[in-house]
Amino acid sequence: MIDIHCHILPDFDDGAASLEEALDMAQMAVYSGVTDIIATPHFRGEPDFLEQRQVIARHFQVLDAAIKQAEIPLRLHSGAEVLCLPETVELAVQHELPTLAGTNYVLTEFYFDESYAYMDETLAQIAHYGYKPVVAHPERYGVIQNDPRLLQRWVRLGYVLQLNKGSVLGAFGSRPEQAANEILGMGLAHLFASDAHSCHSRTPHMDALRHWVDEFCEPDYAAILLNRNPQRLLQDRPMVGMD
Repeated sequence: MIDIHCHILPDFDDGAASLEEALDMAQMAVYSGVTDIIATPHFRGEPDFLEQRQVIARHFQVLDAAIKQAEIPLRLHSGAEVLCLPETVELAVQHELPTLAGTNYVLTEFYFDESYAYMDETLAQIAHYGYKPVVAHPERYGVIQNDPRLLQRWVRLGYVLQLNKGSVLGAFGSRPEQAANEILGMGLAHLFASDAHSCHSRTPHMDALRHWVDEFCEPDYAAILLNRNPQRLLQDRPMVGMD
């Protein structure tokens, strides 16, 4: 499996607190069948972006070297989870948004109480400047929980919808769980990710998710969510969906 959203970079955001924990997370992911992780630390889309990118690059180099030295069979890729703010569009205009593994895909997030109109306009602007938006955990946004059908427009526009492992497993409560199930029921989701933050809670261990998807999703959809689309994202290829 490929995990495209994971806060594994040490001592940067609210993810891995140390290099030792980051290595434990890497080993945990490998034990559960993960071959590749895109490290996606929180990135505020605002004017100090250059400093943020430089710090992320340094932390990535340290972790990547440590994983290789520990001989953990995991491929680490650089990325970020971009918190969309009014200034974020300016970074898109300048083609300065951090992308996932060097592709044109950008992992985006919003405040959980954000309006649909604001999210829709921001994503449209990001896409207009050549990026492919990946909407992180849409099931956790209040407006989407109230009406998951709103996501149909984003799928038609070519945006990618990434569900969190913890949502379908009930880790965030009943509303995200219900919304995630409705999104899956409509065949709108493109892929899953761990959105892991530690090796104790919200972990990168993916066994429980794989078992859940195998039990509750059609085999073809399960393969799309866990294998085909994550691989296609790494290759910068278009997502596939349910017919």
